[in-house]
Amino acid sequence: MTVEPLHILHLISTSGLFGAERVLLELASQSRSLGMHVTVAALKNSRNPNTELAEAARGAGLPTLVVPCGGRFDAGVVGILTEEIRKSGTQIIHSHNYKSNYYARQAAELSGARWIVTNHGRRAGFKLFLYALLDAMLVRKADRVVAVSPKIADRLAVLGIGRDGLSVIDNGVDFSRFESLPTKADAGNVLGVAGSSYVIGTVGALTEEKGHRHLLQAVKSVRKSIPNVVCVVVGDGPERRRLEQLAREEGIEQTAIFTGKRDDVPSILPRFDLFVLPSLSEGLPMALLEAQAAKVPAIATNVGAIATVINNGVTGVVVSPGDVPALAEAIIRSHDEADKARCMALKGYERVKVHYSADTMAQRYIEIYRGMIGAGGAIG
Repeated sequence: MTVEPLHILHLISTSGLFGAERVLLELASQSRSLGMHVTVAALKNSRNPNTELAEAARGAGLPTLVVPCGGRFDAGVVGILTEEIRKSGTQIIHSHNYKSNYYARQAAELSGARWIVTNHGRRAGFKLFLYALLDAMLVRKADRVVAVSPKIADRLAVLGIGRDGLSVIDNGVDFSRFESLPTKADAGNVLGVAGSSYVIGTVGALTEEKGHRHLLQAVKSVRKSIPNVVCVVVGDGPERRRLEQLAREEGIEQTAIFTGKRDDVPSILPRFDLFVLPSLSEGLPMALLEAQAAKVPAIATNVGAIATVINNGVTGVVVSPGDVPALAEAIIRSHDEADKARCMALKGYERVKVHYSADTMAQRYIEIYRGMIGAGGAIG
């Protein structure tokens, strides 16, 4: 018996190629490889227009739709989405953040498509907490809601999302991107970092909740014990100028390297002697999964789903968020006990490969998609 492919439209409001966007791309690509018809739709916001996701999706060979969006609410968006759904035969619209949820709900109601939401986690702050409350009221009408970690699922349940329509699906990494990595020396040449340096690397948007300031403060302390330390900060965002100023104030401007956004992260990860994720708030960070897929020793803060990814002292090291002395101590210990750190990295790689593959992620979503087509109904 032949199983008919499903037609899925992914929708996200995007300001860059960050964690949720990368998860979306992995899911869309893997779903297509499993026989699904997939379209990626990106809201192009007038206040902060960005087409990185659309360009990446097109580069991956995915049908892509850029939807102009003027202001906070644009009625024209619903019309564009509804027309696309009807024209393409889309059965499921899958939205990935607050703004896309608002438009997806209306487009689903007008077109008759099923609607699924993935909650990738939220930023910290009272204003954004209010957004989360409003969003929870909205997504109660969704056919399904997926959280990327049990903690996020628990929070959604507290906000009124029914457990019967709530699932947890871990983010996943496409391991084919990590099968033929460059040597440490070649990766160092790409970064322009001397072979004698001890390289601490971090990857992510330069936003306040990512906690980069704590990493820079820790590096200042670490430099006393590891004079050849270099801190490579990959990413861009609104905090970049403040972080560069902080590096100057801490006297580590020659130690901290700000690379900006890079599309070649897998090719530079082998040069990292240590990956550090100093976040104050997270969902299930792709940057951490990718570092472990590249077999890089990892230290991360105990926020979001990080403690489910890292078994502290076995597959990596977990420290409390914002605890600069503890972070500095963990970095120094990883340097001094390099063999142990590499052993933990190998165990981390094995764990991520088993539990956090993009193929497994896509298969679990497809099971939910098929269930939605077979039996509808909102989850409120």
